Amino acid sequence: MAQVSRESVVQHSQAAIAAEVGSEVVLMNLGRGRCYGLGQVGTDVWKKLARPIAVGDLIADLCEEFAADPEVIAADVLATLEQYASEGLIVVQNHGS
Repeated sequence: MAQVSRESVVQHSQAAIAAEVGSEVVLMNLGRGRCYGLGQVGTDVWKKLARPIAVGDLIADLCEEFAADPEVIAADVLATLEQYASEGLIVVQNHGS
């Protein structure tokens, strides 16, 4: 599994199945038999991953949208993307990979 950094480019994995339930997204990875409910912020992040996006750009977008410490946002985004990657929900591309 590729490590996620600010320089990584991420997007949805073909293994992830997403459905909107109300105003939030529910994810499934059928291969793992797991289901994940995303809150409002997680849903916003997930929608931004529909097309390849650099993690640094994703963090910058979220810093503009939310009034929180940019370092806290960055740490939360990196941790969330690492979890998504470990569950096979996103594809991570790093320079040279």
